[in-house]
Amino acid sequence: MTTETKPTITTDPGGERGDDEQLVMYLEPDQLVSDKSRPVPRALLSKRANAALWALRVFVLAVSAMVIYTFFAQLAS
Repeated sequence: MTTETKPTITTDPGGERGDDEQLVMYLEPDQLVSDKSRPVPRALLSKRANAALWALRVFVLAVSAMVIYTFFAQLAS
């Protein structure tokens, strides 16, 4: 005879990550969706990291514009 352990819900925010993952497998699908759809707070980054991310955004926009221009320039020729 096997005994199945029941999941325990603790209100301790310092609990280990593994406990949360074990509890997730006992959730019903709608409970799982509800648990997964909680918003995550914005990460606090340094000014240097923010500047790097903005530089990356600008770079991606510039490269995208070049690709679009090249595509249409090749269609015309």
